[in-house]
Amino acid sequence: MAGLPKSVNTDTPIDSHFLSYVNNLSTGGNTTNITSSKDTIKQYVKTKNGIFNGAFGSVGHALTISSGELDLTANATGAVVVRRMIQVNPESSTSDTIDKIESNGLELPYQELTLIATTNNTITLAHASSVSGTQKNIYCPGDTSYVLAPNEAVKLIYDPVNTIWIVTGSVGSSASTTLSALTDTDITSVSSGQVLIYDGSNSWDNKSLSGDVTINSSGVTAIGANTIGLTELSASGTASSSTYLRGDNTWASVSSGSTSFSGFTADATLDMGDYNIEDVNVLKINSGSANSADSFTMYGTTTAGVINLVDDNDSFIIAVDGTTKFTVRDSQVDIVDDLTMSGNTIYLDSDLDTSIDSYSDDSLQMSVGGNIRLTISNTSTIVTNAFSVLGSTTLGDSAGDLINIPGLVNFTGNYSAVAQTAGNSTGYITILINGSAKKLYYY
Repeated sequence: MAGLPKSVNTDTPIDSHFLSYVNNLSTGGNTTNITSSKDTIKQYVKTKNGIFNGAFGSVGHALTISSGELDLTANATGAVVVRRMIQVNPESSTSDTIDKIESNGLELPYQELTLIATTNNTITLAHASSVSGTQKNIYCPGDTSYVLAPNEAVKLIYDPVNTIWIVTGSVGSSASTTLSALTDTDITSVSSGQVLIYDGSNSWDNKSLSGDVTINSSGVTAIGANTIGLTELSASGTASSSTYLRGDNTWASVSSGSTSFSGFTADATLDMGDYNIEDVNVLKINSGSANSADSFTMYGTTTAGVINLVDDNDSFIIAVDGTTKFTVRDSQVDIVDDLTMSGNTIYLDSDLDTSIDSYSDDSLQMSVGGNIRLTISNTSTIVTNAFSVLGSTTLGDSAGDLINIPGLVNFTGNYSAVAQTAGNSTGYITILINGSAKKLYYY
């Protein structure tokens, strides 16, 4: 658009549409009533030796994209084809794409066109889109669509040879500040925790995760409750009511009668199901703290429970705080401290007819064959049936003690004769009085 030197007078007539358009925009001064005269038009494009002289400005226009088309001829006062500075508005929302430019075929050779994205709006210039009629498409650097962020500008030059608009600059000279401005995205109704998913065709779309897994705005994923079932597991083996999932991702059956409890901590009653607990080195009950008054309970069969010490070389010991109190050996039972009983009878044979009893306070009875043979109280001792004393025996402990013998005393030894007649003094019984032998005569 450089002006011609003043010495050249072969200017072509000025297009009447251009003059009408400029006059309509003029408000006074030296831009009023421009005519087709060569001399009058030169005052608006001043030159010196073919070079522009002074500031050079352009009239700006605001145009709106319509179905991907930017129409440079749109004007309410008539057709205007010479436009240079365009403020571009999207058809709707805050972003839009220009696929083609319409000038009704009146483009000027190597005409310059500057496009400016308006505030808060993002404009994409699509590379080599399809056109029809007098529409012209746009070629972008690197064959890649060019994006104008809000308030950014780009210059285009019309190529009359290839009849296209060429975006000047280089690849990457434009930048998008939002994902939605990219040509291969479809970003709508964004919300927290969404991700970009390729639709398999031509765009990346913003989607919220659904189903078993969700994600929040911090990138933390969560598996929903009650969402993992047997079908989601890749474990080998067969899942059933009698199998469990092992740590190696295998369904396995529970081994019957297992005695391995390595590292096992019970949180409920352990039911052995009639199986044995064997080869226990130390069995600790309420280890560390006594949290139950009923620490050890044993149920036997219909007759009796049995604690059986199998090893004949050992003994069964009950100790309290490390001190032995009760020892069961192969041939005897040792009780170290006092034995306190709440019952009345200690049975000494299997048929329960020989016993030591205490049926009342301060009394003791010994029974043999079911009959009481000895009764001892705090005042007397009674022997029932025959009583034999072997060895020396002392009756009483002082001269005042009396020995009452209501029955007969049969001396079976220490006598001189038997069957003596009355008055015969040859029959006597030898007794000791204070250690000296004395004769007690009888007839």
